Amino acid sequence: MSAPRYLLGAAACIVALVAGWHQLSLGRSPAVMPSPAETLTAWWGLLVDGTLAVELAITLGRAAAATGAALVVGVLIGWAASVSAVADGFLAPLRAILQGLPPIVLIVCLVLWFGSDPAITIVVTATVMTPLVAAATTAALRAVDPHLRELAAGLRLSRTRRIMFVIGPAVLPPIVGAAGAVASGAVRVAVMAELLSAPDGVGAAIAQARTLLQTPELFAWALTIISAALVVDVAIRFLVGRWSALFSPGEGAVSARTPADTKSR
Repeated sequence: MSAPRYLLGAAACIVALVAGWHQLSLGRSPAVMPSPAETLTAWWGLLVDGTLAVELAITLGRAAAATGAALVVGVLIGWAASVSAVADGFLAPLRAILQGLPPIVLIVCLVLWFGSDPAITIVVTATVMTPLVAAATTAALRAVDPHLRELAAGLRLSRTRRIMFVIGPAVLPPIVGAAGAVASGAVRVAVMAELLSAPDGVGAAIAQARTLLQTPELFAWALTIISAALVVDVAIRFLVGRWSALFSPGEGAVSARTPADTKSR
């Protein structure tokens, strides 16, 4: 894929979206449809007075905590389902409930039971994201080449070496992909949960902007959270991708063990 052409296509799409947004805002009140310029002005005001940084940091912190919990619990559930048919059957109804339960229902129930508590945001977000990690982990473990497992057993590799050099390289890429999707999705779910259950964060700021009919601020928060979700997704994929490369033997390692005076015959 050509990077310049890809960037050109992305830029063209953004320009088209902004132009369409501008056309829709013509002749309309900012309380109904603010223009891109009015939204940018509102965003700059939130940035200057520090509101944007404070509320965004709170939301991203909750999303990060929920993502960590979802990864840990999801990997454990996925591993259990892949090694035991009994565990897989036992967990199947739980996975179905978590996948089919609308987040808004869970939020409303938790608010009714525990009141407005910022911890609700973390619980809801982790609950929604866990099935994605579990499904990716189960599929990845079941897809490990059985011949590689047999080879590792024949070589009498320790459990740690099997995980690092056989199972890890096969399982890590799907989990990395799931981690990026879970992290960006956690940001969006966290905002929705904050909208109904938290006194602070981006969701609470959106609720306040909606109540006061500050639509430019509402649009500014929406653009902020979209951008944050994209940045989080790209950053996690990059960092975990670099880390996972440590487990893959590179050409340098092979060439380093080849005698310098070896000649082709």
